[in-house]
Amino acid sequence: MENVKQMSWFVKFLLLAAFSMMMLIVVSLIILMAYGGRYTAINAQLATIALQNVLIFMAPVFILALISRHTEQRPVAQTLWMTKGPSLKSIALVVLVYIVALPAMNWLVEWNQGLHLPQSMRSIESVLRDMEDTAQGVTSDMLMTKTWSGMLLRLLLIGVLTGVGEELFFRAGMLGSMHFSRVQRHVAVWTVAFIFSAIHMQFFGFVPRMLLGAWFGYVMLWCGEVWTPIIAHSLNNGLVVLFTFLANNHYIDGNVIETLGVPEQGEQPLLAMGSAFATVIIIWLFMRKKKTEI
Repeated sequence: MENVKQMSWFVKFLLLAAFSMMMLIVVSLIILMAYGGRYTAINAQLATIALQNVLIFMAPVFILALISRHTEQRPVAQTLWMTKGPSLKSIALVVLVYIVALPAMNWLVEWNQGLHLPQSMRSIESVLRDMEDTAQGVTSDMLMTKTWSGMLLRLLLIGVLTGVGEELFFRAGMLGSMHFSRVQRHVAVWTVAFIFSAIHMQFFGFVPRMLLGAWFGYVMLWCGEVWTPIIAHSLNNGLVVLFTFLANNHYIDGNVIETLGVPEQGEQPLLAMGSAFATVIIIWLFMRKKKTEI
């Protein structure tokens, strides 16, 4: 294995980007031919999500894995971080962290949304907020459904399929490439987390999304497989879909969940601080016992 020439992580990044851009053109043509001028319809948006995850995110990573098998003699399953399955302990960890960290994440989301750029950059901030509002409007429209079958379809596409697609691309593809190139693990995790958040083009949700990306990255390296971050990502997205459906149809009060940990005006974020502290302790205890096996 030492005599096999390794591709640098930068070359692999370029390959992933090139394949993704090619697939983006393919997806755009498919949606245009299938829906024509109705590309903003909900069905077209849901179809775009499915094609985006399969072709733009998943396919490039599988192509890279095939190239790596030929050039580096690395098994496809190893490149995809699929040489083993998730453990029950790892799954329990991501579920526990999600529950415990919820108040802290809610407060962080609220804080990030309230950020303002300097006065000299207010015109840029206005553009960014318009982009944010547009993206939020599209997401809200896409999540709006009154039927359980519609909710399950969105749970599959936005929850599970997006979790699989994005984790394969950003964690197995990008982070995996940096890991195999011996890039320092913290540098690799946070670099990919930054890219993961930036590519969503939502500045006023950048920080919490970057933290999520870093969490998914560390989980993959600790567990030595991509299935656990896929489960963590799918859990995060899937519960958003479920809670939004339940709130929109008046089964629950959505504000209770969204504002959990967000203090009232003039109050200290004590619940959020306690949530953050407990989350750090849980992760630290797990880190002491878990090491990457790759």
